[in-house]
Amino acid sequence: MTTAFASPSTYVQGKNLLDTAANYIKPYGNNGLLLTDEIVWGLVGEKFYKTLTDAGLDIEHVTFNGESSPEEIDRIKKIGESSNAKFVISLGGGKTNDTTKAVGDQLKIPVVIVPTLASNDSPCTRLSVIYSENGEFLKYIFYDKNPDLVLVDSSVIAGAPVKFLIDGMADALSTNVEAQTVARARETTLLPLQTQQTAAGLALAEKCEELLFKYGNQAVTAAKNHQVTPALEHIIEANTLLSGVGAESSGLAAAHSFQNGLTALSGDVHKMSHGQKVSFGTLLNLVLEGASDATLEKYLKFEHDLGLPTTLKDLHLEDASDEDLMKVAQLTTQKGETIHNMGFKVTADDVFEGIKAVDTFAKKFEGIE
Repeated sequence: MTTAFASPSTYVQGKNLLDTAANYIKPYGNNGLLLTDEIVWGLVGEKFYKTLTDAGLDIEHVTFNGESSPEEIDRIKKIGESSNAKFVISLGGGKTNDTTKAVGDQLKIPVVIVPTLASNDSPCTRLSVIYSENGEFLKYIFYDKNPDLVLVDSSVIAGAPVKFLIDGMADALSTNVEAQTVARARETTLLPLQTQQTAAGLALAEKCEELLFKYGNQAVTAAKNHQVTPALEHIIEANTLLSGVGAESSGLAAAHSFQNGLTALSGDVHKMSHGQKVSFGTLLNLVLEGASDATLEKYLKFEHDLGLPTTLKDLHLEDASDEDLMKVAQLTTQKGETIHNMGFKVTADDVFEGIKAVDTFAKKFEGIE
């Protein structure tokens, strides 16, 4: 058995961290690119840029066009080549991060990720999700290493709408559920060369879940009021570091396969965030592996209290036909999906019945039926 663990070289988190970010970036060189979209530039980017340049760094601001596409990656790569950039910084959300990782990989220069949201765990991972210029999913790209530096300014995260924090909590909630599934099945992780979990990777997934249940309500209350508190700091770390490293080094199972399976359908379901879709998938994962009533109710309550989707109606699929749900189930179980890490054979029929079971039990739990 070969095990593996991967993480960013350095992770730093704290209030008003952008003010001192140059101290952490300077070891990588004196000139680089700063990738942001126009919205982030107006909110915090321009001030961050001035902080870096005032500290003596030569920074070229590049406006991100919004899609982590091969064309956008190539465009930014050429800018980096012409300026002989020594590093590339992402300031923004998931697609900005993914594009920055790809540029850094192609230029073979350090990657610095500065997330402005705690809505997903992309900042710490060694992969990018690549889309066409029209926003259609194309592929995943896996890299040889994780980002060199991740800087998380908790005051920036607290300043964002709370729904983004909740989205990140939903995604993070799946981390340990899927990690434990993979552990029982002794299946492989997301890391290359079919490696298995280390005790460290599994421990991070467990700590991620512990923090969510321990500090979640406090953190959401603080974020609603744009306050940085110890509870919020814990949840930011859970959403960003522990979920990212925990999932990558511990593996995925049914929750994320279900999220991918939803692409079989069109319509309002795709107005839901990644975390919202995964939240239903977490319940499906539990049902498929035969979780007890008490366990399922524990996760249902957590998701319900946060306003996350637990029924088909919540996913805008209340009118979905059995044929539609079977399409989701078939795509969820296609070859190569992580649902095959469950440790037992999972068919499209199993997933179809599981989806129905989650919906029925959630409605009963919430007093709808």
